[in-house]
Amino acid sequence: MRKAHLFAALAVLAAAASPAWGQEAAAQQWAPLIAKMAMGLSLSLGLAGSAIGLVIAFQALLAGGEENFYKNIAVALMPSTQGIYGMVIFFTNLGTLETDPQTVAGKAAIAGVILLISAWYQGIVCAAGIKSIQEGRNTLGNALVAGAMPETYAVFALVMTFILK
Repeated sequence: MRKAHLFAALAVLAAAASPAWGQEAAAQQWAPLIAKMAMGLSLSLGLAGSAIGLVIAFQALLAGGEENFYKNIAVALMPSTQGIYGMVIFFTNLGTLETDPQTVAGKAAIAGVILLISAWYQGIVCAAGIKSIQEGRNTLGNALVAGAMPETYAVFALVMTFILK
């Protein structure tokens, strides 16, 4: 009889505590999924920013005609790097999804927004530089330097993902 009471008491305690254990387990199961979604969104934002920046810069490049195309292509290609940074962030954080999903999600969210905005505006700056070159000004160096300025913030975002722990 005593064993039955002991088992009954243990069963009541286990039943009372199980919702708390279930919530903890559920939170641990959802965190990596949310981190994966944040990383996927971050990669998507970086790639989308590069695509938008490239479209803007290449519109200016194509407006200059065939004779100016290859002379200015280096400036037009500058916004493509944010997509590359997004891929680097994605692949370097895959290993910590299970061990530290909250940090991974935070790093991805911050970096994704920065990559999108910096690539977009880099495309605008590069388009202005290309237009200046096409108008006959000797401004290739200026266009490259001006195009590199939004790039620095994308680099800061990339470096930040390695520093944050």
